[in-house]
Amino acid sequence: MENKKYSIGLDIGTSSIGFAVVDENNRVMRVKGKNAIGVRLFSEGQPAANRRSFRTTRRRLSRRRWRLRLLREIFEPYINPVDEAFFMRLKESNLSPKDANKHYSGDILFNDQSDQKFYEMLLCQ
Repeated sequence: MENKKYSIGLDIGTSSIGFAVVDENNRVMRVKGKNAIGVRLFSEGQPAANRRSFRTTRRRLSRRRWRLRLLREIFEPYINPVDEAFFMRLKESNLSPKDANKHYSGDILFNDQSDQKFYEMLLCQ
């Protein structure tokens, strides 16, 4: 088979691509027994706003967890001697008292210590 000169024409739209292959005399060429002219239809592109909002939320929550973990690492040596259950209460503060997954059953803000006893422990450190 000899090499023939040809041209390819494309029409690219928002939901289709049209194509045609013509020879030097502008006649449609045949490729593998078929006319080399046609169109491919596909669904139009959708905006990425929904996916972007999910991605943004994942990043925001991930960064928040990282910041809270960093704060815990910094303050844990100072808070644990005073109140061992502080971080457990902090972690479970958003759970309902009726939630079966809740491990700490005490009061979230105060753990049955009087203010005076708490401040005495704090000053002794």
